[in-house]
Amino acid sequence: MKAKFKELRAYLKLHDGMSKPKLNFGQLYELFPELTFSPAKGFGSYTNFGEAFEAKCFNMLVSDGESECFMVYREYGDAVENLAYIVSL
Repeated sequence: MKAKFKELRAYLKLHDGMSKPKLNFGQLYELFPELTFSPAKGFGSYTNFGEAFEAKCFNMLVSDGESECFMVYREYGDAVENLAYIVSL
């Protein structure tokens, strides 16, 4: 994994887990201006809508112009919890 993606992974760890702050996308874009964030299919949609573990999904493809990774970010509505990680492509 490239160094810039490692920095992104470290930043996302701050928002992964119980009682962690929600991800501020404006701040994310300011901290990583050299990366391009593209919404993935289903960006902003819900999983398990109206059921237990309802989550709003903000998955994105992240590119530095040469390589890409997939960022998974979900906010769970019924628990104060977020899921955030990246996967190399």
